[in-house]
Amino acid sequence: MRETYRIGNAQSIGSRQVQSNYFSAKIRRENECLAVLSDGTIDHINGRRCAVLAAEACMREWMYLPRKADITAFFDVAAARILKDMRELLYLGKTPYLSLSIQYLKDGQMFYYTAGSNRLFLFDGMDVQMLAHAARTGCVEFKKGMTAGMLSHGAWEALREKEIACVLRAGKHPYEKAQQMLLHCKEKNRKAAGNATVLLVEGCL
Repeated sequence: MRETYRIGNAQSIGSRQVQSNYFSAKIRRENECLAVLSDGTIDHINGRRCAVLAAEACMREWMYLPRKADITAFFDVAAARILKDMRELLYLGKTPYLSLSIQYLKDGQMFYYTAGSNRLFLFDGMDVQMLAHAARTGCVEFKKGMTAGMLSHGAWEALREKEIACVLRAGKHPYEKAQQMLLHCKEKNRKAAGNATVLLVEGCL
């Protein structure tokens, strides 16, 4: 099977007691990739549970999605269902503290959805473009050599765009690049550092 995407990730608990970031990425039918990053945001076991259930629910919904389904409609349905489930199962009717970001890559395009404090970016081989955030959806061109990235609040708060671009220009596997980006976060040695997660998807074809 030809390699269409390469995936890399890195994660740190920071100064928190609980890791409330959770991520997942999967390649399907060779040319499709879905990446999800969720952040329960609070330093509490319910934040962890919320993040895990949200990411796994999103992946499960996608696996049963018909081949020609509208992906932006899927984003809306999945996000609404996740919000409803978290409110009923974990937060007893209250709105959950959850950041959720989704990237769907197929046939030279990347569709994205994000709500909350995560940040999404696109690296074109030279420069980093930060994508819209705070409950936004969009679509951008995604070609060979480009990298789609997702950062939790603890990661993007510590990293500058120039640092991200410098790491991504290196000819290494995305996993090594993600680890290097996380190392930069740790080197800042911030006392109030939150959970930091980096998730990268690189285009190979």
